[in-house]
Amino acid sequence: MANKKPVKTKPKRDRKAAPKKPTPAKKAPARKKPAGIAPLELSAFPPESVTQSEKWICLACILDVFTRHMGLALKTAQLEIKRYTPTLLELYAPVPTRPFFEPSDSGVCPYCGSAAKWHARLRIARIESGKATDALRRALIKSFPKTGEPFVVIEQKATGQNAFFEWLDKTSGDLDFDDPAWLNVISRHYLSRKEPKVDWLPAFAAAHAIRRSRRIESGFELDQGRLFLAPALFDELLLVQYLASRSQKAGGLTFEGRYTLPELFSRLRNAGYLRSAAIQAHNPSDALEQLLEHLSGGETAIKFYHVVDRRELLERAKALSAEKPPKPRAKP
Repeated sequence: MANKKPVKTKPKRDRKAAPKKPTPAKKAPARKKPAGIAPLELSAFPPESVTQSEKWICLACILDVFTRHMGLALKTAQLEIKRYTPTLLELYAPVPTRPFFEPSDSGVCPYCGSAAKWHARLRIARIESGKATDALRRALIKSFPKTGEPFVVIEQKATGQNAFFEWLDKTSGDLDFDDPAWLNVISRHYLSRKEPKVDWLPAFAAAHAIRRSRRIESGFELDQGRLFLAPALFDELLLVQYLASRSQKAGGLTFEGRYTLPELFSRLRNAGYLRSAAIQAHNPSDALEQLLEHLSGGETAIKFYHVVDRRELLERAKALSAEKPPKPRAKP
């Protein structure tokens, strides 16, 4: 047999392994931040009839008192928190006492040292009764969910005089008497209280001066950048301005300058305001007392409705139901 020539074969090339693509690291599912609880929608109410405030309360302090001092089981203490409704004394105390506290930059409870997750906010809206608010208030309360009572309404009896002086103290306390613009600010607040159906913001924004009208007997009118008020309405503003500023300066500052009480009495009497308000006193002090009763409504019975928003308290209590309260790190 003839010898067969060996078949030439090409040398095999070393194939380099293709670099493996790095497996992308699995991203941890993003944690959804809990949605904030929006405050109550109260824009339909006349602004001068509603006062809003808030209070901070420490749930760790409450649980500590219930479990350590009163001997309640943890679950029982947590149920008591869910049923808790603050009193008016607690809501409006000038200085908060445990478990209520003033929030600080440290973010911890000043009594027990607990972290922010143990703190809950209570929002309070106080609504003054009256024709402009009663229907709105009833509709608002009717819309509240019943399960769990996230909103609690506390009624408080008062008088027109109580309401007026509280309004005057609060409004005056927010004024800067060194800025002449305070006269316009207090005037707008008072007119908004007296005539809540009128939107006074545009009227004051368009006016560079406020004057006593000689043409109209009631209401107001805008004319060439000036806001003209009916005589009785303008005179009432002078009285309110006097009341707001008399404790700050000698006498009281008004649109017409500074008045002492006898000077104001003479001014209102000559203008006919005392007669229109049926004020029959013949000396300034007695006249002022009668004027205050006329402005405020005197002993007319009214009510304050305190709407306590407990939604955040209930939400925090539910989120912490499986946790034991931290041991106090600060002395109460």
